[in-house]
Amino acid sequence: MDKALVARWESRVIWTGAVVLAVAVLAWVFPREAAASVGSMTLPALAILGLVLALVLASEWPWLLGLVGVLGVTLLLGWNHASDTSTSHFSGACLGVLAMVLIGRSVRTPAHMRLAVALFLGGGLVMLCLGLAGAPVRLGSVVDAALPMAMPPVRLGLSGLQDGIVNPNALAAAVLLVAPMGLAVLVFGTRARRDRWVLYPMSAAVVGVGGVVLAISDSRTAWVAIWITLVGLLVSRSGSVWVRVIMGTVVAAPVVLVINMAFVLDQETVRRTTDDVWRSAQDRAYILGQGIEHLRQSPFLGIGVNEFRTVFRPNPSAAAHAHNMALQTALDVGIVGSAAYWAIMGLLINYARGVARGTSGLARSVALGGALSLVLVSLFGLTDAVSLGARIGLFQWMAGGLILAAHHIREEM
Repeated sequence: MDKALVARWESRVIWTGAVVLAVAVLAWVFPREAAASVGSMTLPALAILGLVLALVLASEWPWLLGLVGVLGVTLLLGWNHASDTSTSHFSGACLGVLAMVLIGRSVRTPAHMRLAVALFLGGGLVMLCLGLAGAPVRLGSVVDAALPMAMPPVRLGLSGLQDGIVNPNALAAAVLLVAPMGLAVLVFGTRARRDRWVLYPMSAAVVGVGGVVLAISDSRTAWVAIWITLVGLLVSRSGSVWVRVIMGTVVAAPVVLVINMAFVLDQETVRRTTDDVWRSAQDRAYILGQGIEHLRQSPFLGIGVNEFRTVFRPNPSAAAHAHNMALQTALDVGIVGSAAYWAIMGLLINYARGVARGTSGLARSVALGGALSLVLVSLFGLTDAVSLGARIGLFQWMAGGLILAAHHIREEM
């Protein structure tokens, strides 16, 4: 087949995918307005079209094509036998897959990569700032003492938010998704002076705002994910004396911090904090138990996308998810779809490892930042979850797309 004809066909598919993604994301973020203006079936129709386009564009990566196909089929089945609450999450998952493959196929030069990373960091910064405005400041958080008065959260009015308020744990998960990219750019660099005027300042802003957000969110789950990741990174390094010293410090830091807080804080605060941790652990154990029971009813195909929140008892919608990412994914799309999802994550991380050994400073930083995002959000999912189709989860798929693009750029250079 003529190469020029193939290139034109590919370009048209990419542009079609970009238009579908842009329109569908608007309908996804503002579903009530979209349903009132163009009909309630427009969003799922666009999502299905996006999934088809993703399969067409994924042909460059045979393994990824097969895995996306399996995940897509299980998403369709999970949406088909779930209630109306599944449409948003089904659409979000389909659009996330499209975003990943679209970025991987369209970002083909270092200039395109710089633009894609800038858009990723800029979008992440906007998301963190909006979340910071819409999240409540918890009493007892480390920033409370610095606040002259209580700061009420702004009600954002977006669908999917309880009373319009951003969940602090979800906000912490957003930091884990976008801040690693900025951190990787700052630490590993790009070997290009022009990046000092755009990528470096944007990366510093994302990392700085992310640190503030983590402090305000007071998310123990996020901090545990960061701690496990640091230990894993240090263990994977060479066994020099300095690495062992740093690893010992990282491992011991949480224990020292807890002991120090026990002596510094008054007994009432310690008792209240301990009760809060114990109550949270009991609640999560109860939710996990119900999730496992429901999974046993339909282990291979799941109970339906986002259906757990409607069947949770005694209070439906009291638990938005199963508080474990592996279990929640299995509930949404079954063991078959869950295996495809985790295989996609593993494939992306394997690609990132290959890019890390390449010579392109920009590609290496992007790949490492994307892989770190995937690892952190997965560890966050040990006791919480960014469920399939969640709005912040779009950044997870975008990070995967940047890894695919970095893999191509590394091969071309």
